[in-house]
Amino acid sequence: MASRYRRLEKQGHKVYALTLTGLADRSHLLSKDINLDTHITDIANLVEWEDLADICLVAHSYAGFPASGALERIGSRVSSIVWVDALKPAGGQSFHDEVPFQVEDGAISRPAPKAFPPTAFTDPKDAAWVLSKVTPQPIGTWLQPVKLSGAHEKVAKKTYIRLPKFPLAALDKAVGECKADKSWTVLENTTSGHSIMINEPDWLTNVLLQAV
Repeated sequence: MASRYRRLEKQGHKVYALTLTGLADRSHLLSKDINLDTHITDIANLVEWEDLADICLVAHSYAGFPASGALERIGSRVSSIVWVDALKPAGGQSFHDEVPFQVEDGAISRPAPKAFPPTAFTDPKDAAWVLSKVTPQPIGTWLQPVKLSGAHEKVAKKTYIRLPKFPLAALDKAVGECKADKSWTVLENTTSGHSIMINEPDWLTNVLLQAV
């Protein structure tokens, strides 16, 4: 995966690929206390503690929620955003509102997927690699509503990428909203599944270079 980041770094950009609390290499921190505010703070704190400015904030999938919330704190430091098949919440919405699922009593997380649809990855080795890395999702991050004042809409340069091979009504709604708003640039890639950063890193790199 690191080689994919180097595509941007070779073009002179610094890449911060943070891990949200309770996931991946921070999965040992999984607890019932992790909620959406935790992930919002993860993003905002990195930007503030690294004293970053004039940045491009990239969100994929669920990350549209914490990234939107983080912009309430760091919007003045962000010059562009790219939502990669990412949810585009309204204030007061939770991920559970957009993508309903059954909530089991006492559960602190949602289980990691055990398999992917055949269209998700073009290379079986990529699918196997991703499955080896996925971890349970802290359930509080999907249940807590996001608080928004519209800061995410004030970003000067906004790009939305829809990957229709991954069918999800919430993403169709998001891209529809962006198409109706002339402040967004909307792109569609019909050949990649949901994880375009794995399937077609060169395509995504070129889009990101144009979006900054």
